[in-house]
Amino acid sequence: MVSPYHPEHSRPIPAAVEWLRPALISDLHRGFARWTVANMSPGALTPQRLWIDRAGLVAVRFASGAPSPRPAVGACEALAQWFVLLDKWMETYVVLARARSVWSVAELAGALPFTTPCLLPRSLARIPPNNWERVARGLAAIVIDSPLAGDLRRQ
Repeated sequence: MVSPYHPEHSRPIPAAVEWLRPALISDLHRGFARWTVANMSPGALTPQRLWIDRAGLVAVRFASGAPSPRPAVGACEALAQWFVLLDKWMETYVVLARARSVWSVAELAGALPFTTPCLLPRSLARIPPNNWERVARGLAAIVIDSPLAGDLRRQ
């Protein structure tokens, strides 16, 4: 849905930190996954562009124009940004444990290389805390503990 206004009762994520609880993280993951299902790209995820509500609605503000189709790398780049962004205000374990119920291990593994600061939007990477490494380690732990790890070892 495209609208010139942010959704009613929503806030930019930095103004909604008190809403962030594990159950809402699950709802937000499902809301964000709609971008993947729609094959659209939310663009660079930054706290100023991301609006949420208490029901798990995720809205992305665009300065002009509309979303573009998902890039060739699929949802991996956006997922990495999403995890790093949420991890600024919620424990890594919660962000990634709740993500496992929405995305496959292969999708989580695909996000891993995009967690590096040189591939994150500069405005996201510079916001304290400097958390990209703990997100990367958490994603790596998920992959290592999965059947996908066995497939990777055989190659």
